[in-house]
Amino acid sequence: MFRDLRKRPETSPDGLTEELTCYFLHHAGGSAAGYMPLARTFPPGWRLRAVDLPGRGAASHQPHCRDAAEAVELLKPAILGEVSGPYAVFGHSMGALIGYELVRELERAGLPPVWLGVSAMPAPKLASAHFSERRDLWRPEQLISFVRKLGGTPEEMLTDPGTADWVVGILRGDLHLVDTYVYAEGPPVTVPMSVFMGAEDELSRPEMIDDWQSYCTRPVRFHSLPGGHFYLFEQAESLARYMAEDIERVKETALL
Repeated sequence: MFRDLRKRPETSPDGLTEELTCYFLHHAGGSAAGYMPLARTFPPGWRLRAVDLPGRGAASHQPHCRDAAEAVELLKPAILGEVSGPYAVFGHSMGALIGYELVRELERAGLPPVWLGVSAMPAPKLASAHFSERRDLWRPEQLISFVRKLGGTPEEMLTDPGTADWVVGILRGDLHLVDTYVYAEGPPVTVPMSVFMGAEDELSRPEMIDDWQSYCTRPVRFHSLPGGHFYLFEQAESLARYMAEDIERVKETALL
């Protein structure tokens, strides 16, 4: 389920053991491999662990998670079973919804992360209302057109019939999770939180993003970066810098 994005650090630059483990949750239609190009941009003392949800990667033979609760049910014990120090959670698009629900459960379990990052996704209630068209029921050509419009997927993957069918299959399963998501009322998380977005992203415009503050008891840090829905692949260095700065601020605050 987890994939190390680079060789696990034995020590950090100052000679201490690894500083932080960061878990990355992928977007709909994506996989852990999508984060590989970003790995070199993050602090060398971090351990980077990306998730492959069922339906892709080593779990390609397993059925897709039907909803966020099912994804959390898989991820929660896996994370709790391996963490031994400070850790963070970052989710992009679909991964942001799963990440938020995951952190709610990790808080209930008494072992929350030190930081949560959500990217390119409206706040939960708005996501429930906005993504309700059931795109998982679209025809294959509609899904391919949707993927092409968003960008982030090499054109050769969309023009090769066999690969395009594979993309459609993964995307259809993931969009079912997103488009049937219903936010369950509950207290906001207490974990420090940052929200990221692409300035030109039509799926997560600012008026949809700002309400994330309502889902956290602490002041939320917002970052808008140039680009569309998949801005993070073009702005990897900036994303890593903001993440490192925000997490370092959390660590400094904890020491006060």
